[in-house]
Amino acid sequence: MSMVGYVLGLGDRHPSNLMLDRMSGKITHIDFGDCFEVAMTREKFPEKIPFRLTRMLINAMEVTGIDGSYRMTCQSVMEVLRRHKDSVMAVLEAFVYDPLLNWRLLDTNVKDKRSKTRADSTSGSGEQGDMLATVNLGQAAQKTNPAPYTGSDDDPEPEAVNIKAISIVNRVRDKLTGRDFQRDSPVDVVTQVDLLIELATSHENLCQCYIGWCPFW
Repeated sequence: MSMVGYVLGLGDRHPSNLMLDRMSGKITHIDFGDCFEVAMTREKFPEKIPFRLTRMLINAMEVTGIDGSYRMTCQSVMEVLRRHKDSVMAVLEAFVYDPLLNWRLLDTNVKDKRSKTRADSTSGSGEQGDMLATVNLGQAAQKTNPAPYTGSDDDPEPEAVNIKAISIVNRVRDKLTGRDFQRDSPVDVVTQVDLLIELATSHENLCQCYIGWCPFW
């Protein structure tokens, strides 16, 4: 699930989003809201780790820790994902262009600026606002054929959503081709897994997480 979550860009992997099957002992992930690296681009406490691999999870592994079955399984899963990258891309593109996810694809700072602009534009005097509201209500009551709803001010702009969607698709494609570390040549599966584990266990990356993510656990 570490490699699959990395390709998906799944974030917010705090302990409450990891459930343990009492019968089989398998880890089950829940809450897939922060996908496509949304948690890595937010303004406050952006995540720097590709997946959760803290000391408590490592201590629960076999005697070899991350250098045994875990690393071999990660390499096998990543090899399968890269071999079938076309099928994976086809499935993920459907989610990227889903209208219900558009509001989550926009950068956090862009959404904050738009919210602040709307708040400033509506922070005029109370009397003027009441007068405008009265006029608008009167005009609406006189209309016999109101125009259909075409969206609100909170709807993201299509251009911004398309640009973000294209960047997400390109990012996923880079992960599935070994070009996700900005090197001159693509890395192989073994090197890619080694680099990801190094990022996930880096103390510098873990210490920047939000306290609710429980990086110490």
